Amino acid sequence: MNPYLYPNNTFCAGSTEHIIAVGLLVLIAILTTRWALKSPLPLQTKITRGFAWALVGNVLIWQFVKSYVSYLPLTDPHYVKYNWGEDLPLNPCNWLAFAALAYSYKPKAWVWYLMYFFVWVFTFNAIITPALFEGFPHYNFCKFWVAHTGLVMFVIHLLRIGAPEIKAKNVFQAYGYLQIFTITCIAINYIVGPQANYFFLSHKPLTASILDILMPWPCISFKAMSLHSAYSSSLGRRMPSPED
Repeated sequence: MNPYLYPNNTFCAGSTEHIIAVGLLVLIAILTTRWALKSPLPLQTKITRGFAWALVGNVLIWQFVKSYVSYLPLTDPHYVKYNWGEDLPLNPCNWLAFAALAYSYKPKAWVWYLMYFFVWVFTFNAIITPALFEGFPHYNFCKFWVAHTGLVMFVIHLLRIGAPEIKAKNVFQAYGYLQIFTITCIAINYIVGPQANYFFLSHKPLTASILDILMPWPCISFKAMSLHSAYSSSLGRRMPSPED
């Protein structure tokens, strides 16, 4: 049996593999950012794009493997049915990789604000309280940590090489993007059916998470919006550039 494909339920938050996965990816990202800072602008741009392509490639590989195991014979121990209610790349940790790639080629300020707030409010929390069941070396494990830790470190990478400053008014922009994304996910969850739970709008994660402090659905959605606003406001300060 292939341990990369064979389903398991061995992951434990705070375990050694949790700490090693985050630590290793942080180290790789730090070295990449240091390399970019010491490089001339053309090479620095290529490094940033390479970083973003790594995030996108991670999501694409994950989708390919998800599709592959769903087409295996039912008797194959690696077979896992594709879950249209959870497996589409619609959660922030997935589509933010494509936003990162777009920004690396055309650095639009609104894309930066979107990435900055979504990453710190949602992706960073997922590193602390991961909604993950599979342990190393399962493909879900590998994808999860590259996606979440990678996005956080990509935002830090952009801050170090000189991203647009964050102002208080950008909080409202980010909050508006959140409403659009939330409405979109509500519509998709409705269309896909009762098994759909994109953006955890139908129910909380089955693992321990920060959402455990919130009320049951649908009240969770409104309280989460309030917490996002408060959290975002605390982030909405001018971020110093590397020259400051």
